[in-house]
Formats: sequence, structure tokens, C-alpha cells
Amino acid sequence: MRSKFTLIILLCFMVCFSVATKAAVIADTVRVNKSLDSLKIVFFGSSVPFGFGAKKDRGYTYMFTDILDKRATDGTGKKWKTANISKGGDNTVRLTQRWKKELVPQKAKYVVYALSLGNEMIHEQGGSKLTQFETNMTKLIAMARDSGYVPILTNCYTRNDFNAKDYNYVKQLNAWINTLDVPSVNLLGGIDDGTGKWAAGNWYNPGHPNDAGHHELAYTIVPSLFDALSNGKPQPTMVDGSGIAFKGQTKLIDFKPDNITHPFTTTITIKADSKGHILQLKDSTGNIGAINITDKGFVDYTSPQYQEILGTTKVTDGQWHKITLTHYYARNETQLYCDSTLQGHVAERLSIKELYLGDKNITAKNWLFYRAGMTADEIAALTKNTLLKSSLELYAPLNDKNVLANLAQSTNTITWLK
Repeated sequence: MRSKFTLIILLCFMVCFSVATKAAVIADTVRVNKSLDSLKIVFFGSSVPFGFGAKKDRGYTYMFTDILDKRATDGTGKKWKTANISKGGDNTVRLTQRWKKELVPQKAKYVVYALSLGNEMIHEQGGSKLTQFETNMTKLIAMARDSGYVPILTNCYTRNDFNAKDYNYVKQLNAWINTLDVPSVNLLGGIDDGTGKWAAGNWYNPGHPNDAGHHELAYTIVPSLFDALSNGKPQPTMVDGSGIAFKGQTKLIDFKPDNITHPFTTTITIKADSKGHILQLKDSTGNIGAINITDKGFVDYTSPQYQEILGTTKVTDGQWHKITLTHYYARNETQLYCDSTLQGHVAERLSIKELYLGDKNITAKNWLFYRAGMTADEIAALTKNTLLKSSLELYAPLNDKNVLANLAQSTNTITWLK
């Protein structure tokens, strides 16, 4: 009898201890979450986010912090604090090792994982290091979320010692990052020369950008991304809009990207039956260029700098076509695509201030604007209605002429131009 009573007491003690332990764990989690600074961002990566190659090591993370400060000063953004604990040579293995000792004491709610495949030794050891990056980054994302942090990823970028195989690994990894339910930044789209190397005039040494290159990287980050995250705006998902028919409309839809815009990609799905404007672009000089449909039904680009791309794909066939303009400021190139077919390119540098969508002869849907240039592979993915999210500043499905929603993780809006 005494033995049975003792067993009951022991079981009760074990249950109470288990409940108390779980409660303590939950309480600790709550305390850790409450201790995080909701307006602090920490950059956690390698030598490029540290700033190597820029004067006084004030690289793209420092430059982006300056953008945030200016937004706070002019009242368009929140007052963010940033910290940089990036170290040269780090990769996914080393970040995992440094995580508890160096990231946790920062008590920042937002952590930007900023790494490259170069330090992962992709050039030397190939595909196994791609797998290593994906496996360890998945763990790092889970570690952040389990501790109450909001993770953000930068896509992988260039090196001058990368060959065609390395470049394909970079593009493959960036495609994987775009599938994640994590905000991300398309750094490759800021400084790629088209072969996986730094654009001419934008590198300090084979592995690092100079001041100019760091500026291009900074411009790929959506300026209002962290405001949108702080406001609870979710990751966008693909919504195939029904479209807005501009027939009979005298107004255009207006979009103004934030801050300085250098690299960019804008894409719009259209249906047309005759000539007209699709999209007009105003640059920093005040000049206006346009993507048009010609008398013969072909897509055409006239630059704000008065250059022209004459397309070869007919679009007045009653079918939906995806028209994409991608611009690499660093490498001095603009490309025009119809669906996934390159229509041509011109040498120029643009700084876009405003875009106007619409014409009486088109129906338009799924308007997107990215703060980065795009590879042919990425444009092919867009053509297949894959929603790429890295550096996405505008995603307007265009379902209703009276409701112009932007689903991208930014605070930007689009409006009917009066």
C-alpha cells in the first residue's frame, strides 16, 4: 500500500515538474522575444556586407542604413537602428557557430543573413557546397524564427574567378531562395556583368566590390522593406489578376519607386489589338521613354535617352504576353523581352523616377517592379508565372480599376494619375 502511495506521489511530482519545465521554457521564450528591439536590424554575413572594398569599410549595409536614416528624417520611414557583425571569410558553417555568442546579444528583431557561394567554396568543390548552403541556411532560418527573430536573406552574387559552372550554381541557388517564405534581396541583379563576374568599374579586387559596386548593391534593397515587415505585411503569393481594360480610360496608373533607382526590372502582362503605349518611364533628367506597340503590332522600346529597341514579336494577336524591361546600371545595359524572347538591348544608364501604365488599346494585369536586373533564366521564370520575390517593390495584380493593391513587401502605393 505504501509502495503504491509512493508511486502516486512520484507520478504527481513528475507531471508537475514537466508542466513547470514547459512553462519555464515558454516563459523564457516570451522574455527573449520581449527583449528584442523591434526597430533594430543586424547584418550577419561575410566581408562584402562588412564593407570590404569600400572607403573606410562603409559598404552597402552602411549605405542602406543611410537610406533608412534619410527616410526617418523626412518622415517616410521608421527610425531604424542597425548593427553589423559580418566577418570576412564567413560562410553558413561559421554563422551557425557564431550564432549564439554573437547574434543573440544584439537583441535585434531583424537579422539579415548575407553570404556568398564564394566562401562556401563552390568554385573549388562544386555542387556539394550548394547543398551545404541550402541545408545550413534552412537551419539558420529555423534558428532565427524559433528565437523570435525575423530572417531576411541576400541572394548570392559575383566573383571574378567564377566560371560558367559557378555562375549556374549562383543562379540555381537564387532561384531556390525565391521559393522560400523569407524576404530576400537580389544582390546579383545589381552588379552582374552577365557572366557571373563584377560589372566593369565596380570591383575592388576579384572577390569584392568598390564604392560604386557597393552603391549598386545598396540600391537593390527595397527601402521600405523593414517598414512593411514591422507593419506585419506578409510575403506575397501569386494572384493571376483578371486585368484592367484601359479602353475608354483617359487616366494612367502611376508608380514612383522609393529613393534612387539604378538597377531595375519591370514586367507587365498585356493583351492588345492595336498600336499604343504600354508603359512610360520618366528618368532623373525628366525625359520620358516608353514601351509601345507599333503599327505592325510589334513591341518597341524608346529610351528616355532617345535610343530604341525594335522588337520582333507580334503582340496584337488577342493573346496575353508578358513584356519585361530589365536594366543593369552597373554594366550600362537595358534589355527588352516579350515573354521569354529577347527583343534587343541598348547601352545606357537610367535612374527611373516614375512609371505610368496604360493606354486605351490594351488590357493589363500583373504589374511588377523589382530593384534589380534579371537574368534570362529569371525572365523565363516570370513568363511561366513564377512569382520571384527578391527585391520586389511592386506587385499589382490589377483586378479592379478602383482598387489598386500592392502585394509586395513595401509601403509603396500605385494610384490613378489625375
